[in-house]
Amino acid sequence: FTLWVELPGDVDTFALYRRALPRGITLAPGSTFSASGRYRNCIRLNAAFWSAEIEPALKTLGTLAGELMTGS
Repeated sequence: FTLWVELPGDVDTFALYRRALPRGITLAPGSTFSASGRYRNCIRLNAAFWSAEIEPALKTLGTLAGELMTGS
């Protein structure tokens, strides 16, 4: 199972990926699923396995995405 998340159009999900990776959080930037580079503001998250570690990681991912949306 996967979750497809669409962020505001100006969010670069490769930048989000680069910020999340050092924190042990992985995601798939949406543009990797398009030959034309579409979906630059989307991410795909694996939702097949749930553990106690996932909820704090999602909160961190939300914080990081929020920083990109506000330009922090």
